[in-house]
Amino acid sequence: MNMFWRKWIKKKQIETVDLTENGFVIDSNGEVTQFEWNEINQLTGFKADRLTIDEICLKIKAENKTVIATEHFIGWRNFMTELLNKFPEIDTYWEVTIAQPPFKRNETTLFSKTKNKNDFKCVECGQVHPEWPALAFMSPANYNFLSDQDKSALGKLSSDFCEIHYEDQIDRFIKGTLTQKVNDTCENLDYGLWVSLSEENYSDYNLNFNNENHETKYFGWLCSNIPEYGDTLSIPCDVMTKKGDSRPEIIPHQDFDHPFVIDYYNGITKTEAEKRINEMIKNLGQQ
Repeated sequence: MNMFWRKWIKKKQIETVDLTENGFVIDSNGEVTQFEWNEINQLTGFKADRLTIDEICLKIKAENKTVIATEHFIGWRNFMTELLNKFPEIDTYWEVTIAQPPFKRNETTLFSKTKNKNDFKCVECGQVHPEWPALAFMSPANYNFLSDQDKSALGKLSSDFCEIHYEDQIDRFIKGTLTQKVNDTCENLDYGLWVSLSEENYSDYNLNFNNENHETKYFGWLCSNIPEYGDTLSIPCDVMTKKGDSRPEIIPHQDFDHPFVIDYYNGITKTEAEKRINEMIKNLGQQ
């Protein structure tokens, strides 16, 4: 009798999801499927009716493979924590939302590359914005240091140029762009920063401001304080003008020993990039 029962009893299924260096592996009772985060095309959450219980499920689609994992997989909670880090546009409480009301499938697309894969969810307003915003400084730090009275008396500020007229000298600044590489996504983080130029280079840039074919390189000093790095003033840079209507590109000198320069060349994480965006939004108007 006991031998007959052991012969026909169903073997216990082993279902796991384990994180890897660049993704995860799903083992569904011996059927193993590996994914990398950057190959995922769509994530769909839904609830399955198991007669006596409901089960939260996640359908994962990539180019040539589709797998369903559930909340009862071993490793699900660690997997979910990392999933939300990699896809911040997903509602943190999606499992709770899908769980109600009972007996309904509540199928919901959590992520899709057919939408803008670079959508950014703002922690301030809770809305998803179509692409990361550029982190732009309205004026150089040297101008910000002035009192309101001195700004009126000494300063001249526009969207692309700034001058500060002291008794014995004139400081001159232009606005450019700097692109920070982000390692774990195809999106980069763009800054709108100010640099100081010599009188000769400032005059040349001003003279050719509307010349769409003007391409040259200037030497400049960074004049924007980026909060994550403390003091980023006076980092030496090349300032590369471009054809068309684009602002010049700012490229820090690689041999200058500063954390901002190191990150510029080595890249930062997606999590760090989004943290900077959120901090900039919180302090909007104070830069």
